[in-house]
This record gives sequence, structure tokens and C-alpha cells, in this order.
Amino acid sequence: MYSSRNLLIRFILGGTTLIVSISAYFSYQAARKITLQDLRGKAFLEVQRGVDEIEEWLHIRKVEVQTLAHTSTVRSLNWSLAEPYLKSEVERIDEFFFFQIVTPDGSYFNTKIGRSNKNIKDRDYFQKALAGKSNISDPFISRSTGIPLIAIATPIWSDSPTNRSPIGVFHGNVKVDRIAKVVNSLRYGKNSYAFALNSQGEAIVYPNSTLMSTLEKPAPSLLKIPDRNLNAIAQQMVKKQQGIQLMEIDGTKKYVAYVPLQEANWSVALVIPRQNIESRLQFLDLIALIVGGLTAIIVTVLWQVQAFEQAQLKKSKAAADTANRAKSEFLANMSHELRTPLNGILGCAQILLRSKALPESEQYHVNIIEQCGSHLLTLINDILDLSKIEARKLELNPQDVHFPSFLQGIVEICQIRAEQKGILFVYEPTSNLPTGVHVDVKRLRQVLLNLLGNAIKFTDEGKVNFEVEVIDRLTADEQTEKYRIHFSVKDTGIGITPTQLGSIFLPFEQVGAKKYQIEGTGLGLAITRQLVQMMGSDIQVKSEIGQGSTFWFEIAIAQASEWIQSAMAVSKGQIIGFAGSPRTILMVDDRWENRTVITNLLQPLGFKVVEASNGKEGLEKAIALKPDLVITDLLMPEMDGFELIKHLRHTPDIHDVKIIVSSASVFEADQHRSLQAGGDTFLSKPVQANELLHQLECNLGLTWIYQQSEEQKINSLPTTLDTPDKLTPPSPDVLQELMNLASKGNFNDILKWADKLEETDAKFAPFANQLRQLARQFDEDLILNFLSENSKD
Repeated sequence: MYSSRNLLIRFILGGTTLIVSISAYFSYQAARKITLQDLRGKAFLEVQRGVDEIEEWLHIRKVEVQTLAHTSTVRSLNWSLAEPYLKSEVERIDEFFFFQIVTPDGSYFNTKIGRSNKNIKDRDYFQKALAGKSNISDPFISRSTGIPLIAIATPIWSDSPTNRSPIGVFHGNVKVDRIAKVVNSLRYGKNSYAFALNSQGEAIVYPNSTLMSTLEKPAPSLLKIPDRNLNAIAQQMVKKQQGIQLMEIDGTKKYVAYVPLQEANWSVALVIPRQNIESRLQFLDLIALIVGGLTAIIVTVLWQVQAFEQAQLKKSKAAADTANRAKSEFLANMSHELRTPLNGILGCAQILLRSKALPESEQYHVNIIEQCGSHLLTLINDILDLSKIEARKLELNPQDVHFPSFLQGIVEICQIRAEQKGILFVYEPTSNLPTGVHVDVKRLRQVLLNLLGNAIKFTDEGKVNFEVEVIDRLTADEQTEKYRIHFSVKDTGIGITPTQLGSIFLPFEQVGAKKYQIEGTGLGLAITRQLVQMMGSDIQVKSEIGQGSTFWFEIAIAQASEWIQSAMAVSKGQIIGFAGSPRTILMVDDRWENRTVITNLLQPLGFKVVEASNGKEGLEKAIALKPDLVITDLLMPEMDGFELIKHLRHTPDIHDVKIIVSSASVFEADQHRSLQAGGDTFLSKPVQANELLHQLECNLGLTWIYQQSEEQKINSLPTTLDTPDKLTPPSPDVLQELMNLASKGNFNDILKWADKLEETDAKFAPFANQLRQLARQFDEDLILNFLSENSKD
């Protein structure tokens, strides 16, 4: 039976690893595909940019030609009248090589040569214009100049309304140079180049000069050249198609992006080396390699576990218990070893997510990898806990804690999860809950989060109720009182069948639809029940299919009346104050429980704590009081913590105030975001006193004062009390003021007086030094005795 159970553990662990790995692989493939599409789209846009620039330039030239063709000077067809006017227009516009008027028989006049003996009635652009259609020709070699030109032709219409046929053709000729300049400017990385083809597949612009037309030799059409790939692209371009394709050009794989023009019957293409686009996918390939390596490690470990246990099964029954304990220890140690590389992978993913240089589309896919890694880490941690319980190495470590804030921290985490699913989360504590309790905070928190997390997970609509109530008081002894506290989690989820109720607490057992099973490991309820049993109780459950489930348990928890004092206790002793002037702390939180625990912890130490219930109120008080440090929650009404931090950092008088961000959020993104917004440190809820004091010490540069034992007090008592003549006391008025301050317990002002006396006259230095030592012990009786002895002089 034990062997079968171990086999089941290995099967589930291996199966889960395989599922996560497959999910990660397909996530990687999807991420790579989407990223590649995005990069291809950017390359395509570069071609589109060039096409748009050429289109705009041609459109303006076309409008200019049509405008001139409608002038009375051109419509007169009188060249002696039109020649000076058109020559001045060529100089004014500057973009045209010459303007030309053509009669219906094909003879023409232009601003370069005047009247020509040649005839252009065979030109396609002339025939289209004479038929009444404005058009832009393919580039051609001019018969009069021998220069490659483009003709922008338009019909010349008569003033007579009865004549509906063109009386001639007017066109302006431009050089190919401007088109070539735009095409040659298109680039997408090293060794990329662009070219343009006309309607016949002939090169308008091309880096290879042998493919360009000359006066002696017309350009060959790419539709007829032997290169099949260029031939195929040319066919797409002549058909005015657009797209981007990967093919072999010049002996290597290259991307070709092509876009047609609308104003003219041409098309522009950009040839891009493959590595210029796909090199940007290297970081995704690297992460996929790391995840693949991790999977290989886990599979190897599983085979090692298999080999290890097969060897153990061959031993005698007398060594069976030893072998089982060794197995549990091995799993525990191996889980720890697996977490080390996995934490490295998660750390790299989180660093990439924080990078501002990483595009949003790539951040999304790195986030998928991070989620898969987190899921695998949860599985490993669950196995570690189960191994510790089986090996009887898991022990409860109770400590004193502020109970309302502890529960509130759990509630805030669950409210975030419930809001993400769009369901209601209701927290119902009774009013008679103890303020301080002595309990294993980590394990009780683990139990409650698991039960509440399952309730939210299996509830798609409705609500989840969390009830905490005191049902009895138990007297353990004269000094300690215990409460029997009832915890209940009720949901309106899918429910559990009666047959499933008997197996839900077994390790690796999962119930419900498949979509819920893939979200967990099957270890949560097994570990939760064993933890509750270690606390002296058990988990009860009732459920109805389609109506929901209720889980509850009752445990006895000791009251901790001195929870503040025990929280302040550190290795050096009990903290009772700090040296120097008083400090003001602004506590901003919408929950009274959270504000109360901070106030109760800090006020006895001499801090002035001011409370605010939301960010807006906190900002107003911060501006008015100028506190030394602000402790703020993140999720609050009116103004949240992020906005408050932003305003504090942009308010001149308080822009450098120290800020501790305190939240129950389990999302590292929120923690990183709060620190990036301007927070100095992050303090998780429920607040641990030692961590709070440590952060105050670091942020404010505090020197703590610790309570002394009676023996220490006697040893530290100034010897000058017996020999007051060795000290020079100040005037009776000053002594009286010091006695008044001591009787009020105002030790900070006494310390200020000690500094003032020492600065006034060196003879008061011994007296001031003794006074300072006593004030830092916070014992007013010692100070009053000391002052009384010195006032007798």
C-alpha cells in the first residue's frame, strides 16, 4: 500500500511536470508566433511609409498638372502664348522637368525644345488622356531628351459646352530621381534594400543596375527572369497584391514585404535579411531553453527517485520504516534543491517584466512563463510540506499576534481574488474576538487561505462567506485564558457529491470539473486537515451539488494579553523607546484594525502616531504635519496608496518623507509597482512587529533603548548619587524644571536639557552626562532621586 502511494506521488508529480511543461511549450510557441507577427508587421509598415510618401508626392503633382490644364492659356493651344507662362511655372514649381502640350494628332510643344518634329500618339499615357482620363505613366526614356521620365497627363477640354471631347493633352514630366530617393531610403536593419516595379514587372528602382532600362537597352521584366522567387514576387506586385513572405533571395533566406501604389500602377518591395527580424526572438528562445532544461532536471530526479525506491523495496521488512523516513527526507531535500533553479527562472522572468525596454506584447508572454513557473513552485512547496508532516518534522511554533489585523490581512487577499472572479466576498467577525492571541500564525494562515481559496476557486457566481466567532471561553490556568473559536467558510459554488466527500482529504485527490482540477495540486486539503489535527481539532464539511459547500473547524487559542510587549522583545531585550527627539508617524489605512495595531505598537515607544482612513485624508495631514515617516496601505477609497505616494513625492515640503508601503497583496507586481512609485520599503500584512521595528530603524536611523533588569539598573546607578559634591548642578530653577519634566515622564525634553547644559558650560558636563544616562533608562524614580540629591546643595 505504501509502495502504491509512493508510485501515485511520482505519477502525479511527473504528470503535473509534463502538463506544465507542455503548457509552457505551447505558450512559448504562441508567444513566438504573435511576436513574429508583430515584428513582420513593423517591417511591413516601413514599406507602407515609403508608399505613402510617394503617393502624396504624385498626388500633389497630378493636381498641379490638372490645374494648369484648366487655365485659359493652355486651353488656347497657342504655344507662343503658353510657352512663357509654362516656363515660369516650371521654375516656380521646381518639381517638373518640363510641361508639354500635345495636339490630337500626336505632335507636341514643350518647355525644353519648343516645337518637336517627333510624334507621341503611340504613347499609352497620351491615348488615355485623349480618351478623357488623367493618368500617371510608367517610367520611360524621353524621345526628346533621352532621360528616364514619368508623364503625368490630363485632357485639355474646350470652353464650348457642345464639344465633349478633349481638344488636346497636357502633361508634366518629372524625373524618376524623387521616386528613387524615397525607395532607396527604406531600410529595416543591416543589408536590407528596397526596389520598385512598374505595371509590366520592370524595375523602376533597383540596386542591381543590370535590371534598369537604358536608352540602348530596355529593362528586362522580372516576370520573365530565371529566378523563380523574384519571378513569384513580381507576379504578386504586378497584380497589386500586398504581403510579406519568407523566401530564398540571393542564396539566403530573406523576408520580402511588398505594397502597391494607388495613384500609379506600380508596387514597392523591401528585402530584409531573416536575422534582422528573428534575432529579436532570441530572449524568448533562451527562456524556453531554460524551462526545457528544468523539465529535464525534474524528469531525471523522478527517475532517480524511482531507482532509489526500487532498491529500498528489495530490503527486508525490518528496514521498511527506515526506508520510508529516508524517502520523506529525500523528497524534502530534493524539493529544496529544485526550488533553487526554479527561483532563478522566476527571478529572471520578473526582471524582464520590470524592464521598461520590453514591449507590451512580449511582457504578456513572459508573464505566461512566470505563471507556469509559479504553478510548479506551488506544487514543489506542497510536496515539501507533505513530506515534513509524514516525517513528523513539522511542528507548530505559536507566537503572540494582534488577532483582528491578522484576520483582516487574510480577508484582503481573498477579496482581491474574489473581485477578479466577479463574486462577492463577505467577512463576518463577531465583536467579542480577542485582541491578542498566541497561535502559529503561519500555519493558521495557511489553513484559512487554503479553505477560502478553494471556496473562491469553485464559485463562479454568488458569494463566499467567512465567519469567525467565539463559542466558548476556557480557563487553562490562573494567568492564561483560552477561547474556543469557530471558523466557517461557506460558498455558493458547484458543490461536492456524497461519494466525493469521503476522498477530498486524500493526497492528490481532486474533485469537480476538469477546468478546476488543472488549477491545483490535490495536496491542499490533505495538508490543511493534518495541520488542523495538529492544532487539536478536525475539519468538518457539508455540501450539496449546485448549491455550494461549507467547511468549518473549531480550535482552542490562548489569549495573549501582553502581545505588544512580546512583539517588542528582541534578542537584545525588550525595546522600550529610542534615543533622540520624538518622531511623528502618519498611518494611512481604511481598516481600523490595521491602524490600531500600528498605533498600539508604536505609541508606547514614544512615537506620535497620527491616523488617516484614506489617501486623500492622509495627504492633507501629511502636508499639515510634515511627518517623519508615512505608513500607507495600497487599496483604499477616495485615493489609493499609489496616488498618495505620487502626490507625496511631488509636494515640495514633504517630497523626501520616508514611506513604508504596507499591504496584504500577494502579487509581486503590486510590491514592485509601489516601490517604483516612490515607496522606500514594503511591509507585508499581517504586520510582524520585529519587521516593522527593523524598517523604522533603517528608514529613520533610530537607536533603540532596551529595558534593563533590576541588576542592570543597580549597576548603572550613578556613583555620584553618593558623592554629589563631584558634580556641579545647575541653578535651582533648572533643577525644578527638570523635576517637573521627570514627574510627567517627559524624557525627550530631559535629554534636550542635558544637551543644552553641556553646551552652556563645560562644568555642567558630568551632571548632564549622568542625567542623560538616567533619562535613557526611562525610570522617573531614579531621575527624581538624582535631582533631589543635587538640589540639596
